[in-house]
Amino acid sequence: MERIIEPTPLQKEFSSLFPSLVLASSSPNRKKLLEEGGSRVSVFVPETDEINVGLDYLSLMKENAKAKMEAYLSSPSFSPTLPAISADTLVHIDNKLLGKPKDIDDARNTLRLLSGRRQSVLTGCALFEEGYGVTLFCDEADVVFKTLSDEDIESYIALGEWKGAAGGYRLQKNGWRLVEYIEGDWTTVVGLPIKRLIEIKKSHPRSSS
Repeated sequence: MERIIEPTPLQKEFSSLFPSLVLASSSPNRKKLLEEGGSRVSVFVPETDEINVGLDYLSLMKENAKAKMEAYLSSPSFSPTLPAISADTLVHIDNKLLGKPKDIDDARNTLRLLSGRRQSVLTGCALFEEGYGVTLFCDEADVVFKTLSDEDIESYIALGEWKGAAGGYRLQKNGWRLVEYIEGDWTTVVGLPIKRLIEIKKSHPRSSS
């Protein structure tokens, strides 16, 4: 795939609809995704335990996003006039979910697993808007990796971008070099489905911004 040059038209459209918002997530990638388009982002870091078993994958992602949003809504930081967004992202391959690598060896093994193959990236999202409450949804995009040599993997691992990234790569930085193509919204792969959020916002014309 080609390198993503930010801000994209999608990011700019999002910022026009959400000029200011709260991001209930500690992810620097999500924050950058929104700020590159021009949105003013206030960060709330939720302290929640993510679940990864016991539910179907789509429900799992939504429940994790919901828990993060509920942590924000019940906190002293809650501002009812500002829209708020929380999200949770995992990679699905071989009937299992891949989260953030535990260490460098885990990151290396994850990229070997993804090499030359198709993966599904699932991002559950919760959107709070005054007058509409919380909207929950999950978006999915397919990512097809290039076939990676050991040298490709080691070169990418050395960049350190695997840290804190579901699937062990960051699309916005150098992770795009590992990808053949994406079917779906690339922002879902980054961790925040901007296209779906725009659609929901437009269906809520009276909500505050």
